[in-house]
Amino acid sequence: MMLTNHIILLMLLLNGVINDFIPDEFNLSSDDNSENPRKRQTQSCDYKVCDVSLEPLRAKCLPVSLCDLVANMIDCADGNPSGEDSYHKMSEVRDDLQLMLDKPAIYLYDQDMGKLSITGLQFGGTVFGRSAELSTVKDAYRRSMSGGSEIVTISGASGFGKSLVGYEFGKHVLAAGGIMLSGKFDQLQQGTPFSAFASAFNDYCGILLDDNGPSSISGVLASKLRSSLGRDVLHLTKLIPNLASILGPETSPINFNEDCDNAQKRLQYLLCQFVDVISSTFSAPVTLFLDDLQWADAASIEAVNHLLIAASISSHDKRFFFLGCCREGEIKEGHPVWKLLRSVEKSSVVCTNIKLDLMNEHTINTMVSETLCLSPRVTRSLSSIIYHKTQGNPLFVSRLMLSLSKDGLLRPNLNRRRWEWDKKKIESLKLPEDVAMFITNSIEALSEDVQSSVCVLSCFGATADTAFIKTLEKALDRKLLDSLDTAVAEGLLDKIDDKYRFSHDRIQEAAYNMMNILEQGRSHFTYGMALAPLATGEEEYSILLTAANQLNLAGPEAVQEESQYVTIADLNLRAGKKSMEMSDFVAAYSYFDAGISFLRKKHWEKHYALSLELFNLAAECALTNRDTVSLKLLSEQVIKYGRSYEDTLNVMYSVTCSLASSSKLPKSIEKGLDILANLGIELRGNESSMEDCVNGAKDLLSGYTDDEILNTKRMTDPTMIIAMKFLEKMELGMTQIMPESAPHVMQQIIQISLSYGMSPVSPIGFVHLGSYIAKLGDISEGYRYVKLARSLTDKVGSRESAGEVICFGTQVRAYVEPLQATLEYHYEGHAAAMASGDIMQAATNTICYCANILLAGMNLHTTREKCAESENFMYERKMLIFMVQLQCIQRSVFKLIGTDEKPKNDSAEGENILATNNSVMTSHYFQKAYISFMFRLYDDSKHYTEKYLDCIVSTWANLLLLHAFHAFYIGLVSFWVARKSREEQSWYQRGNKSKLALKKWTESSQWSFENKWYLLEAEESFYNNDFDAAKSYYDKAISSAKDHKFVHEEALAYELAGYFYLELGDIDKCVEYFLHAHERYQEWGASGKCDSLFKFVEGFMRERAVQSLPIAHDDGDDCGLASSLHQAGRD
Repeated sequence: MMLTNHIILLMLLLNGVINDFIPDEFNLSSDDNSENPRKRQTQSCDYKVCDVSLEPLRAKCLPVSLCDLVANMIDCADGNPSGEDSYHKMSEVRDDLQLMLDKPAIYLYDQDMGKLSITGLQFGGTVFGRSAELSTVKDAYRRSMSGGSEIVTISGASGFGKSLVGYEFGKHVLAAGGIMLSGKFDQLQQGTPFSAFASAFNDYCGILLDDNGPSSISGVLASKLRSSLGRDVLHLTKLIPNLASILGPETSPINFNEDCDNAQKRLQYLLCQFVDVISSTFSAPVTLFLDDLQWADAASIEAVNHLLIAASISSHDKRFFFLGCCREGEIKEGHPVWKLLRSVEKSSVVCTNIKLDLMNEHTINTMVSETLCLSPRVTRSLSSIIYHKTQGNPLFVSRLMLSLSKDGLLRPNLNRRRWEWDKKKIESLKLPEDVAMFITNSIEALSEDVQSSVCVLSCFGATADTAFIKTLEKALDRKLLDSLDTAVAEGLLDKIDDKYRFSHDRIQEAAYNMMNILEQGRSHFTYGMALAPLATGEEEYSILLTAANQLNLAGPEAVQEESQYVTIADLNLRAGKKSMEMSDFVAAYSYFDAGISFLRKKHWEKHYALSLELFNLAAECALTNRDTVSLKLLSEQVIKYGRSYEDTLNVMYSVTCSLASSSKLPKSIEKGLDILANLGIELRGNESSMEDCVNGAKDLLSGYTDDEILNTKRMTDPTMIIAMKFLEKMELGMTQIMPESAPHVMQQIIQISLSYGMSPVSPIGFVHLGSYIAKLGDISEGYRYVKLARSLTDKVGSRESAGEVICFGTQVRAYVEPLQATLEYHYEGHAAAMASGDIMQAATNTICYCANILLAGMNLHTTREKCAESENFMYERKMLIFMVQLQCIQRSVFKLIGTDEKPKNDSAEGENILATNNSVMTSHYFQKAYISFMFRLYDDSKHYTEKYLDCIVSTWANLLLLHAFHAFYIGLVSFWVARKSREEQSWYQRGNKSKLALKKWTESSQWSFENKWYLLEAEESFYNNDFDAAKSYYDKAISSAKDHKFVHEEALAYELAGYFYLELGDIDKCVEYFLHAHERYQEWGASGKCDSLFKFVEGFMRERAVQSLPIAHDDGDDCGLASSLHQAGRD
């Protein structure tokens, strides 16, 4: 503090002298070549200073920098400037003093030169010359914290400081209370599932584990994760091992050989939920920084994409920010990162790209100055030399300075207590133009043992922990650690937290490239074969993946003995299966493909089991990766060489799924039917009706109690397990395009489950049985079976079918339980489907939820928000058919609210789907008929109802809640048309049919359907001119809707009663009921409907010759309408 005060005092003195007497450009030098002899004379005459000794200052242990400053000033003032340290202007003195004040740790206080003489030059983590780029990243981060989702990429040549900017930004995130997850991809570790992505999450969990208190942070997180994700969170422990330690001991989740595609989507969903839980638990935004994206694996980048999507489409405060670094020019078209950037361009995610260039000479001088703790004025000449030799490449600059320090050309002077250098020798150095060659030369200068150890390490990528290196020493029977420590001392490696890391990836590349291609191959093969015997236990999976990766880098041409081919193929099989467990199906496919490449001729004869498993699993991964070409080639081999039909089932299942996902659903169903027939399960030619199938299933179950069904044995027959998977696909496909055949599939699922045991597919059969029974009219019995299906889902221990079971089960439950109480079931179904990776059922639950909240009378503005969120979900996942159906609902909501808004993702492709898909067309025409009826457009209501009726020739066999509401509104339209149309009888019969259906459903749920039945009774009585009955039923409909919280249908009942009383000429009643209708519509949020009702009232009042009444209309306020209607009633 005293030193700082002295400097401030000296600054004030100098400022006064400089400002009052001497201009900033005043020349302190007495050089005879000066261009201004007058100033030189003034200096020598007016500012001559007596000879002063600095020893008293040094004796007081003042910093060397301050002593040197005073000495230089005295020398210059006496006319004896010496060397490049001399001051030439008084402003330079002031600048140096200001630096001492601003950065005392660098420019004021003494360095430990004794220590530096032993360790050599040391670089800190300071980022030089990138302040503008760093500010850009911080600005993007601040925007993302205010809402939305952002991605920033930093590109530049190797060695330009991209990583340093990322890590410097990480300090900013942590200082602001955020959560920072960091990982780095590696060129030689691309076979590791999720590599850097998983490492980032695992390292973060490792940090949390360091807190071991009774109410530890990790304990809080474990509780939140279990609460939010249940046992599904255990799926993440394969990817994030430290998470298993946080969660504590637990039995692993049961795996029933689920589809790869579902497993991949499940993991993506769980990761999104994991980030959400982390953020909410610690009330902090989450930032993910991934370095060296040019080497990123596809699975990691796909996971990043889903995190960005989840944050961007959520209506909740999910704050996620992504920062990535990559080498310039290495992200080509088709690269996973290229696909990510194209994807975010089409979404609401904001993308910022930053490019780093070479540093200029001024920045290099700042870097040299702060590293040597000397004034920029003093280091300028050295920096100039370094700049011209390196062209401003930051990595080259740092490596050159370390080399100069090592060679003694840049050295600490213990007497002067500062750095000094040999300028002439440095200038005369012959350096390669490329930093890579410079680094190679540095490595070659080391001893052979150190060189060899560094080259060994380079074969495994940029990083290796001490435990692995010890394992490698054991496997190779050679010492490595001592030599690597020497490399650390030489600055080639860093050793942090028991990990050896190349100081820069260019150093790793230089070491690796010191070997020619043949030497690299031989090295990889030697290391892989040495590690292979150690990859035996479950806990040694990292050794397994490393060994397989080393052998694959070597390739089949490196194999030395015939027996090794099979050994390596089997090793790849194990590595691929481990990658599948971690849901990285791109990495898994690469291992299976590599394993196949090591198989020799006649492998199907000599190694049939190994070959079959490699080809089958490779086909599964190809399906998940949407690689239809590879799937075709692999399946052809299995079908050709399979020894039995059962051996080909898995690959044929993959082919069937591929057909279904590529818009060839009819062909997929035909192929599935053929396969099932070959297994003795014949679904063709069955002319049984849905009722016959239901009765057949009930007969099968008649001898079982619910408890006996729940405790039925597990299915173990592999042929029947795969047959059940085919049946599941058949059921899903037939429900869409062959609904009359779907009940046959249900019956077969139940029959096989009872004969061979329960599988994850079994609950699907039971939920559809319940749905069909309910559709046939026995709601109570159907309700029993859908509840049984839900219990069976929990009992079999797999959530694979939970989304479908909840979805179809909820549709039936809504016919028994209060509609409003069932809404959240679809939310649960969406989460369950996402957790199992079943995007199809997640979308189904989502659209059912949006339809149901509209039918339940949820506030329309809330409904609009929910629909928008769901539309984004479907758009991002390319669920276009579901999205177009949802947009039909959205347009009705917009119309009722009274806005010109349109669905966000309207497209020509959507129009094409609407024109060709019968299911979508049905939804479209119903919504058109509904909204036309709500706005009293008679011709349109009739027209669109007729269009709707033309589309429902082939209806779903399942009972859906929409069936009741379609019946309700089609019934209302039908009675309306019957009163006005010449075809009244057919319309009346249709209305009466709807009324009877609602009456039947009221028996199962008075809460949900009573008011609708009463309103249809009222409209029928109106048609039949039974006015007393109509009055009674209108009032009952109003009262029931109010009691059961259907505000929108209370409004509708009031409105229809108003038209009824208008027809009777009872203006008082008409006005009263219209007024109540207006109030309820406002409460619902239907401003557009309110406006329409007002205009109608205004019109008919004028027709009744009351145009003079002051009927005012104030948007958002019904006072004008109320006063006008009351006035009209009195008149």
